[in-house]
Amino acid sequence: MAELQEKDIEDREARLASIIHELALMAARIFNRRVKELGFTRSQWEVIYLLHENDGQTQTEIAAQLIMAKPPLGKLIDRLEKDQWLERRDDPADRRAKRVFLTPKSSPVFDPLEQVVSDIGDLATDGFSDKERREFVAMLTAAHKNLSLNLEGD
Repeated sequence: MAELQEKDIEDREARLASIIHELALMAARIFNRRVKELGFTRSQWEVIYLLHENDGQTQTEIAAQLIMAKPPLGKLIDRLEKDQWLERRDDPADRRAKRVFLTPKSSPVFDPLEQVVSDIGDLATDGFSDKERREFVAMLTAAHKNLSLNLEGD
């Protein structure tokens, strides 16, 4: 990794939240551009990915994980259902609720979309040694956990 001057590091530390926000925006822009070529939006991919990790969630569960209001998520799910990427099914434990499941059509899209995610990670850590990359991921994971604890109850 290129050596940063001490003053540059101090300036960046003072605006850590801003840097994290900028990184997220840049990664989102790159991601959006790449998944658009595959026919998806980032929001659509986030729903598909969550269901890939844990299929059969309720809309409320998905909304909580994506930190998204239920009405816009409902529209997003409507669109994905219309395009046959997923389907809603009755919840056997709660007849008022619906569970959201991926359809077989979604299976072939995971590898190309996962490659986009991997490529962005590679771009972000270009020039890092293996050790620096592992440490960076560990620190980001810890920061994610710290902030997640402050979202409990939202």
